[in-house]
Amino acid sequence: MQATIVAVALAALLCGCYGGREGSAAEEQVPKKNPIASDTTTTPQQQAEVNPTTELKAISPAIPVYAGARYRDDLTRRDSVMIKNQYGAGAEVITLATDDSFPQVYHYYTTYLAQFRAYPPQPPFPPPQNWRTLEVQLNQAMQDPFIPGDTLKSQDKQVTLQVAETEAEPKTVIRYIITPAAAGGQKVAAK
Repeated sequence: MQATIVAVALAALLCGCYGGREGSAAEEQVPKKNPIASDTTTTPQQQAEVNPTTELKAISPAIPVYAGARYRDDLTRRDSVMIKNQYGAGAEVITLATDDSFPQVYHYYTTYLAQFRAYPPQPPFPPPQNWRTLEVQLNQAMQDPFIPGDTLKSQDKQVTLQVAETEAEPKTVIRYIITPAAAGGQKVAAK
């Protein structure tokens, strides 16, 4: 009798640990990854509204945008402070990021810009160095194309392209710095 009471108490105690059902580690949900770009004040709908390609194409349809790069709101906000300090309060920045290597991104932009006579010839791959960067003032470089087509004729805005290799994720950061023409350099004469 005493053994039966102990057995019933032990069974009730063991069943109470799992709420009356058998547990399994497979039933537990894995916590969702906390992406770097998450912001509690920004909804997914607000993030979808920002399309850097549309903004850049509004300035000129000739501006090249690397296909493997994605817009990063967190990097854009961080870069905005630095760009405003360097280029003035009227400066804007659009920051894209990609996990493609710097040589891939460098090759894309130098190959694209090679169709313009105003862009001096560059080696197809970057020279080896510890920290790699590329900076091009697109208004000056994208003039007089070998292949008839678009040139960057925007007189009211200067667009500077910066490509930089990083030591962390993402591997390559692409910045389009948009400044008023007076602050960003000389105005380009319309053709």
